[in-house]
Amino acid sequence: MAKRINADTPKKRKIWTILCLIIVCAIAVALRADIVYRIYPLEFEDEIAFYGEKYAIDEYLICAVIYTESHFDEQAESGKGAIGLMQVMPDTGEWAAGIIGINDYSEDMLKDPETNINIGCWYLGYLTEMFDGDADMVLAAYNAGPSNVQQWTDSNGTLTIEFEETQTYLERVQRYYEIYKGLYDIF
Repeated sequence: MAKRINADTPKKRKIWTILCLIIVCAIAVALRADIVYRIYPLEFEDEIAFYGEKYAIDEYLICAVIYTESHFDEQAESGKGAIGLMQVMPDTGEWAAGIIGINDYSEDMLKDPETNINIGCWYLGYLTEMFDGDADMVLAAYNAGPSNVQQWTDSNGTLTIEFEETQTYLERVQRYYEIYKGLYDIF
């Protein structure tokens, strides 16, 4: 038979109340953590780790770009025609596939997570080289194209983003980068 906790003295009641609050708080934290991980999922870890290493791209940045672009929906298509997890434009996909040696490339392959992550990471690496590792320029170029970023950069190398959508994109990726880096410690 289970022993009943005697909480009839004020001191015992106070201890019992504190213990109950700790248990309730622990449960709330655990449930909240589960919700946070559902809001910011991490899928395709192997592909992200492999292509991040191959193209020297921070894996948390890849996660942030994927989350910003598609919320990890491999079938995502934008109104502008970008496809897949990293929202690769078909022309960019075809061009990149030719350079990195993806045989028999077709636009449908952009819905394949591995192909999409491969091409998206290669393109981030390409932009990283083009803009000497300046993360703001790289992300702005990923969103708006490298020619726009070149036009927005003055002779001193200062970037002034002229599209509100691109500025918002940059801020979102930066915010999600910090979230993914804080939530997941797997890479």
